[in-house]
Amino acid sequence: MPATCRGAAYTKRWIVSTVIAAVVTVHASAAWALVIVTTDPAQAAAFQSGATIENFDNLPALTITSYASGQTVPAADQFSSRNLVTFTAPFFNSGGASFNDPIGNPGTRIGIFDPDGPIAADVRSPNNVAGPLATGTNLAFGNGFMEVIFPADMRRVGMWVTHGTITVFLKDSTNTNLSTGDAQVTGSAGQFIGVARDTADVRGLTIGFPESFTFDDFTFATTPVPEPASTCLAALGLGALLVRRRAAARSSKCK
Repeated sequence: MPATCRGAAYTKRWIVSTVIAAVVTVHASAAWALVIVTTDPAQAAAFQSGATIENFDNLPALTITSYASGQTVPAADQFSSRNLVTFTAPFFNSGGASFNDPIGNPGTRIGIFDPDGPIAADVRSPNNVAGPLATGTNLAFGNGFMEVIFPADMRRVGMWVTHGTITVFLKDSTNTNLSTGDAQVTGSAGQFIGVARDTADVRGLTIGFPESFTFDDFTFATTPVPEPASTCLAALGLGALLVRRRAAARSSKCK
């Protein structure tokens, strides 16, 4: 076989191997921890696909026109969980809750707000957003933080930040910050932030510091982010096309 033909055969094998490796890499990446910080709704929607999204929109809410510190939040506009009797839904608190018994001790509840007037656009899905209260009080928009306790280990969590800058710390079933892999994410108003883990091991979150904040479309799931199958297929198709073109060009020279 002429050297050029042997080179063509080798090139063909190399391209095929490269394409296969690229496709495997795309698939494998979906199984590892992923941090997302984006303003792109399409990227956020892909992260949220198949997850539960808590948008707080059918809850009573306090109408606000500013984030002035010390606003009183009536009890009717405070929130802990969708199920206060059985631990089947996340519990939200502004401190003081029992991590292993949020039903018995839910701690300080969070506030539900309906931004209006000059801040009416500070929502993601109209009309409500969530934010912390000062621990042990009914006052909002001081320096606050929030905790979320899940009834089971989650694999991905995320949210749209609608006011302020926040950091989300992921915790395990012992209420200890996770220390391996991607275990926290920071974002500011207008960004969707989230973390997807390689296994379901997120039992809780600490959200905050140091300023007041609100968020919307709180996202959680025990499942991984769906694999980008279309991307894999596109990569495979492009690679196959390159192989065919290169092979055809080499073959014509070897005849």
